Amino acid sequence: MPRVRPRSLRLRLTLVVTLAVGLALTVASFVLVNSMSNTLFGGMTDAAALQVDKVADALEHGQPLPPEDPSAATLIRVEDEAGKVVASVPETGAKAVADRPVPDGRTRATEASADDIPPAKDFEIVPARTVSTPQGEARTVRAISRSGQITQSIDLVVNSLLVAAPVLTVFVGWLTWFAVDRALRPIEAVRRRAEAISHSTLDERLPEQDTGDEVGRLTRTLNRMLDRIASGARRQREFVSDASHELRTPLAAMRAELEVSLAHRGNADWRNVATRLLDDHRRLERLTGDLLTLARLDEAAVSRRAEPVQLDEIVAGEIGAVRHAEVRPALTPVRVTGVVPELVRLVRNLLDNADKHAAGVVAVHLRRDGRQVIFTVEDDGPGVPPDQRERVFDRFFRVDGSRDRASGGVGLGLALVRRIARSHGGDVTITASPTLGGALFEVRLPTP
Repeated sequence: MPRVRPRSLRLRLTLVVTLAVGLALTVASFVLVNSMSNTLFGGMTDAAALQVDKVADALEHGQPLPPEDPSAATLIRVEDEAGKVVASVPETGAKAVADRPVPDGRTRATEASADDIPPAKDFEIVPARTVSTPQGEARTVRAISRSGQITQSIDLVVNSLLVAAPVLTVFVGWLTWFAVDRALRPIEAVRRRAEAISHSTLDERLPEQDTGDEVGRLTRTLNRMLDRIASGARRQREFVSDASHELRTPLAAMRAELEVSLAHRGNADWRNVATRLLDDHRRLERLTGDLLTLARLDEAAVSRRAEPVQLDEIVAGEIGAVRHAEVRPALTPVRVTGVVPELVRLVRNLLDNADKHAAGVVAVHLRRDGRQVIFTVEDDGPGVPPDQRERVFDRFFRVDGSRDRASGGVGLGLALVRRIARSHGGDVTITASPTLGGALFEVRLPTP
């Protein structure tokens, strides 16, 4: 049978604290009463035993009985071998209890007044001591202590605890309920606000309280999480919008080409039409491939098989793709850990970008610097203005008209380069080439 637990955190905390306090008070009360009883009765027994020793020593040495101790509530009786009381300290106390039944069941034949006889429950007989007098007679010294006052004190404490412990437990439970309620109010306010936030209201934020406690830190953390979600949603909307635009453009061009050719089918040069359609198809294929690559890199759950790679071999294999410019390579054998197809795409995109914008020369360098591998590609083209050097890594961004659709670019190549570099634990930056005067792209990757 499943356990039924209260759904309210406030109720659960109150029950736990109340039960814990109630259990603690019960244990503490038991320990207190037990310690008090042992202390009081132990003190009474020690005092009675001391008086017994005094009287017994006096009898043993033939001395007069010691006077009554005013601070002791104990009756000392001296009995002969037949059990008859022959002396007492004080005498009135002994006389008063002579005919009273005592806990050992014996009776003393001595007259006593009602005022001198306390109830039998008020007596407690402590261990006796038997001695011999100088006359050779055996005498038993027995102490009977009045325990009624101690019993009444213990009963008073017990009765007080029976009332105080439940009252204190209830008070602590109420106080806990009140404190937890006050503590949970900010959380409830955050919950209500969070419940109202949806995909269409991601700009709203949770109410922050400058208290410096856990609730304040939780609220700030949740607001930062909402910032990241809103930023990601905004990038996703922009990406979808740009991607749809980029996909719609070649499709519209292909449709227009076909419509014009069909309208003038007798004069149409179908070979040129097929060539232009094939170019648009290749552009679409490259665009969709880049989009799929970006989506795969953005998906953290995708398993990426990283392995040791000779990066210099990948760079040397891709240099042949540069067709319009002279390549000046300077490669040092280096090894990195990464995904081969992604590293190939990184190198190819940088070389394609340099080939499109170079006036005539592209320099490629690969070297090792400590625990990093540095791969640079620079050209003698117009370069990138400083205020746009970060924006070139945005998706679908073009610096100027030179990077138009006629060149085949859609603004995803450099975005892929940065995404691949960062997924491998590195990064890419752009500066001005000190030797060629154009753009210099520098990729830094960690070594194994």
